[in-house]
Amino acid sequence: MKYLSRVFWLAISGTFLFPLYWMFTMSLKSKSEAYNNPFGIPYSWDWINYREALSKYHFFVYFENSLIYTIGTIVITLTTGSMLAYCLSRMQWRFNSAALLYVSLGLIVPIEVVLIPLFQLIKWLHLKDTYWGLILPYSGFAIASCVLMLFAFLRSLPKELEEAACIDGTNVYQTFFRIIFPIVTPALMTQCVLLFMRIWNEFPLAFIIASKDQFRPLTVGLLSFFVSVGVSDWGLIGATMVLSSLPMIIVYMIGNEKIENALTAGAILK
Repeated sequence: MKYLSRVFWLAISGTFLFPLYWMFTMSLKSKSEAYNNPFGIPYSWDWINYREALSKYHFFVYFENSLIYTIGTIVITLTTGSMLAYCLSRMQWRFNSAALLYVSLGLIVPIEVVLIPLFQLIKWLHLKDTYWGLILPYSGFAIASCVLMLFAFLRSLPKELEEAACIDGTNVYQTFFRIIFPIVTPALMTQCVLLFMRIWNEFPLAFIIASKDQFRPLTVGLLSFFVSVGVSDWGLIGATMVLSSLPMIIVYMIGNEKIENALTAGAILK
C-alpha cells in the first residue's frame, strides 16, 4: 500500500512537471523537429532559439517593466498592509470591526468586475501608460489578503510585547518597526512570494492599462510577440516562454521554504 501511494504521488507530480519539461525541450528544437518530435528529447540541443528570442523579443524591456511593477507593488502592499494589520489586531478603537469587514470585502471583488470604472479612473487621473497606473491598482487589490494574513499572525503575539516596549519608553511607531516588524518577517516573506507570483503573471489589467510597448510587462509583451511570430516557430516560442517563466520559477523555489517557515512560526507563536 505504501508503494502504491508513492507511485500515485509521483504520477501526480509528473503531471505538474511535464509542462516545464515540454516548454524547455521545445525551446531547443528547430522548426521541423518541433512538429516531428513534439514531446521527445531534442536530437541536437540547439540554443540559437534563445539568442533569436533575445534579439527579436524585447525581453529586457518587458523584464524591467515587470520588475518595476512587482517590486513597487510589494513595497507598497507590505508597508501599508503591515501597518493596517497591526492597527486592526493590536489596537482598540471605535470602528475596528467595521474597518476589518471593509478590508475583507476586497477578497471577493475580482479585478475583472471593476475593470471599466478602474480604466476610466486611471485615465481621468492621467496615469494610463505609466508605471503608477498599474502599481497602484495592483497594490489596492493585493492589500486585502496581505492585511488578513498578517492580522491572524499578529493576533497570536502576546500583549506583553507592547507593554514591555511601553515601559521602556517607545512610542507606537518604534514598537512596530523595532519589535513587531522583525517578528512578522516570516509572514512578510510569504506575502512577498505570493505577491511576486500574482503580479508577475497578471494579464487583463496590464493588457488594458499598458497599451504602449515601453510600459508593457512580460505577459503582455509575450502576447504581442506570439502574434507577430505566429505558430510556425515553436522553438522560438518555447524559448521566450522559458525566459519569461524562469524568474517566477526561481522565486517559487526559494519562497517555498519561506512559506513553510511562516506557517511553522505562526504555529509556535500561537
